[in-house]
Amino acid sequence: MLPPLLLLPWVWGALAASPPVPPASVTLRVLHIDVFHNASSTDIWGTALLGDLETNSVGCSTCKIRFLQPWVERSLTPKEWQDLELLVHRSLFSFNRTVNRIVQQQGMGYPFVTQGSLGCELHPNGTSRGFYDGGLNGEKFISFDVEAGKWVARRQDKLTIYILDLLNLDKVATIALQFLLRMTCVNTLKSSVQHGKESLARQEKPVAVVFARAPPPAGTPAPVLLVCRVTGFYPRPVRVAWLQDGEEVAPGGRLNSSGILPNADLTYQLRSSLAVEPGARHSYACRVQHSSLGGQSLLIPWEQSRPWGPGLAVGITLGVLAVAAVAVVLRRSRRRGCQDVRPGEPRP
Repeated sequence: MLPPLLLLPWVWGALAASPPVPPASVTLRVLHIDVFHNASSTDIWGTALLGDLETNSVGCSTCKIRFLQPWVERSLTPKEWQDLELLVHRSLFSFNRTVNRIVQQQGMGYPFVTQGSLGCELHPNGTSRGFYDGGLNGEKFISFDVEAGKWVARRQDKLTIYILDLLNLDKVATIALQFLLRMTCVNTLKSSVQHGKESLARQEKPVAVVFARAPPPAGTPAPVLLVCRVTGFYPRPVRVAWLQDGEEVAPGGRLNSSGILPNADLTYQLRSSLAVEPGARHSYACRVQHSSLGGQSLLIPWEQSRPWGPGLAVGITLGVLAVAAVAVVLRRSRRRGCQDVRPGEPRP
């Protein structure tokens, strides 16, 4: 039982020569999600990523391959893409039929969701690592050991063992998958890096701000939470650290991070927080290291004279503007009232 998008990188690799090794480690990954509503209704979604760059997507009923980067479409001829779509469609049909047969044999219920992640990682020294991880309803299910050429269970229930034995009995499929992840995927990865080198070389510098989220009331022992918000950077790898009196704060309970999150403009963001004791006579700064900075670091100190966050500062500013606006309106109304009073009439 081959994964539904297995033939996608297979054909790419078969048609590509073996370009040189990329100068940095990079990963080619194909993700697929299959939602089985019942025996006759399945929603399928898939995407291919080069590093963190989404290059293609597939959605079936039609199984049309969508190009999310212009250079991807130029890597194959229209006839080759047409043949590839046909192979993907046949693979999906076979996968769904096999899954539904297992459901009937094992008495499983609908609906359920299967997930898969397969691909390879290539390093500058020429070594590579292939992988395939499968999930069921969001939990780890099975994975493929490329070196041993066999499937491995990630849980020990009856259904997992049954499917594991079924997959390992298909020696032809396991050998094909092993070759795919060791050879074809690596050649495809090299070719994709060549075609998309300009997109992969894109650099966006981070923008950072430091503020105290919630200063404690005077006289309370609660710590001050300093927040460093870093956003707008690309590519994804970034390092954010806190400095206390110029020395990096060691990992521990005082530190917390949101992890790297995507932005809508295909850049990334991250928030790192540090708990500090109120009134402590220390200097604090947030240090950001990213490839777009050319080997330098972005250093943002915390100004203790302004211990509130940007939200509070904006609120105070708007409040002052609102008061000023009311004062102007009252002044104009008073002038208008004075001008409208006629001689001999009492002032309102």
